[in-house]
Amino acid sequence: MKKFLSERKIYLTLFIFFLGFFMGTNLSFVSSAQDPSFKYLDFFHFVYQTIKLEYVEEAGPKKLFYGAIDGMVSSLEDPYSRFLDEKEYSEFFHQVTGEFVGVGIEITTKDNQIVIISPIDESPAKRAGIQAGDRIVQIDDTVVRPDNINDVIKNIKGKPETTVQLKIKREGYPELLNFSIKRAPVKVSAVKYGVIKEKPKSGYLKITNFYSDTHLDVRKALLDLDKKGVKSLILDLRNNPGGNLETSIHIADYFLPKNSVIVSTRGKEGSGVSEEYKAEHDVLFKGDILILVNEGSASASEVLSGALQDNKRAILAGETTFGKALVQRVIDIEKGKTGFALTIRKYYTPSGKMIHKAGIKPDYLVKQDIIPENDKKNLGRVFNDKLIEKFAQKYEKYNEENIELLVSFLKSKNVPLSKKVAAFYYKFELNRDKPDALYDLEFDNQLKDSLKYLK
Repeated sequence: MKKFLSERKIYLTLFIFFLGFFMGTNLSFVSSAQDPSFKYLDFFHFVYQTIKLEYVEEAGPKKLFYGAIDGMVSSLEDPYSRFLDEKEYSEFFHQVTGEFVGVGIEITTKDNQIVIISPIDESPAKRAGIQAGDRIVQIDDTVVRPDNINDVIKNIKGKPETTVQLKIKREGYPELLNFSIKRAPVKVSAVKYGVIKEKPKSGYLKITNFYSDTHLDVRKALLDLDKKGVKSLILDLRNNPGGNLETSIHIADYFLPKNSVIVSTRGKEGSGVSEEYKAEHDVLFKGDILILVNEGSASASEVLSGALQDNKRAILAGETTFGKALVQRVIDIEKGKTGFALTIRKYYTPSGKMIHKAGIKPDYLVKQDIIPENDKKNLGRVFNDKLIEKFAQKYEKYNEENIELLVSFLKSKNVPLSKKVAAFYYKFELNRDKPDALYDLEFDNQLKDSLKYLK
């Protein structure tokens, strides 16, 4: 009998609580009337009850509450903070491991535009020709709204083997570029490495993203390069949009002496929340290091670059990095099902530089070869009419003779390109569906020019 009465008390208490919650009459609200947040909670309850009672269609509580949470997080106007429903939550944690279904791009809001930080190597977007810095202006038939990045992400994602049409504005190009990209399940390999043939004592290590286990692959690569007699290293972080902060800290630890500061993070001003990360192990690779960066190097890439640059452990070459120095935490709402990503801290390099929106400047500025203005005027039509694609289907061998034929072919179509630009896109087209080469000194002037800075 006592047990029955006890259970009844619990049920009665819960009933009273929820009644108060949904009717907006919970006694705690009354006693805390001076707190403005309770006034707005009352507004919320009023709107919710009015919709439930009077809206002409059926409106389920799940949809209403998810929409409210989404709106609350979106109101922060932070492109990196967002609500994750069941589907997005699952996709998010697959991406952390390097597995995803989609086109493979990292995007953000910048200057009131949706900007591609970087396409992921060997992803559908990279193979289609998407580049860092491209602006997305339309997805299928929907014109992009820069103030709602969550909708942009949702519209780009989709089922495998379906196609998404992107209209892109590329700096210097007079017309929009059209890209048809087939979504696909992708398992990305984040680490590629080898010895540079043109400089046998130098190794080349490219990290395309910082997934949860990337540091383990980097460790294997460094040990293997050491066995091959490598004494200096080019660490290529170009177009690496970042990823897992802890992974970049692990990798920095391979290069820095024990107790060297790697990065520090700080929370809201006045909160007193801060943390400093230091190297914990002996140096794994002791040789000279040159890091290649560009505007597509962001977030965890900047943590690693800043750590090695500030500790005088590496020199940086290339172009100023993207400038994303924010730390996100994924907080569960319903454990394992839904949550939200929230920006909780900013990070600082060992010397105290806050690089958000400013980026990291390289020690040696090495710009990527610039496409001549006359070529830019014609490339839009060349891309949209798939002229090089059609030529490559007939002429499948990359050689001097076929390059000359391509130049003549494009001239006959009234869209002439310089020989070097035509050759670059011809080679790209022929290798579109093949694994990327480790490096290509024929067209990679940044890598080629940076070799002289290695001892």
